Amino acid sequence: MSSTAQERKTWQQTKSEKTRTLIMEAAVRCFYEQGYANTATDNIAVAAGVSRGAMLHHFPTRFDLIRATVEHLSKQRLDIYEAQEAEVQRGAVYTRIEEGIDAYWRQLNTPLFVVFQELMIAARTDKDLEKVLKPALEAFEVARYETTKRIFPDLALSEAFSRANYLTRFLLEGMVVSNRIDGPKVPVKKMLLWLKRELRRSFQDVLGRVERPAQSR
Repeated sequence: MSSTAQERKTWQQTKSEKTRTLIMEAAVRCFYEQGYANTATDNIAVAAGVSRGAMLHHFPTRFDLIRATVEHLSKQRLDIYEAQEAEVQRGAVYTRIEEGIDAYWRQLNTPLFVVFQELMIAARTDKDLEKVLKPALEAFEVARYETTKRIFPDLALSEAFSRANYLTRFLLEGMVVSNRIDGPKVPVKKMLLWLKRELRRSFQDVLGRVERPAQSR
């Protein structure tokens, strides 16, 4: 293959990838603004600014689009989690518990998490969505756990590490979901303060005793 042909192929691949990403990002916006059940592929094509033909070229079926969007959403959430939590811990000798919790709380109060929650609820009665979402969730949780161990290497040495991760995840995610429906509001400040204190207590076997590796600072 000539260098010109290789350059053309690379350009075409790049253009194709950008279009796919544009469509998937439009899908996430539509799910957030209109709801998963109310979003048709035509709505997504309009939001992405592409023709129906272009949409079908990249995603021949709705199932193909949903699967790709779920994977895209999972990657975005994981990338943001890793980047923001790592930035919070930059230069820290011991893990900054409070700042890490605040960063995670902010991540959960975004359209990315809201859409993920809506998809989980919709999957109960949408079997095609369930086929996509279940393995994606399993892969996401494994990847997030491994990422958490890399970001918090000192805490990962504690016997409380796994339990504390479950506590943080279920408490904060549950608080976000509860706050998005009408009814008694969660006392966010009080619960965040309690969680931070509880995590400090849980990690007392390593926190302030075991320094973070130099490469993690």
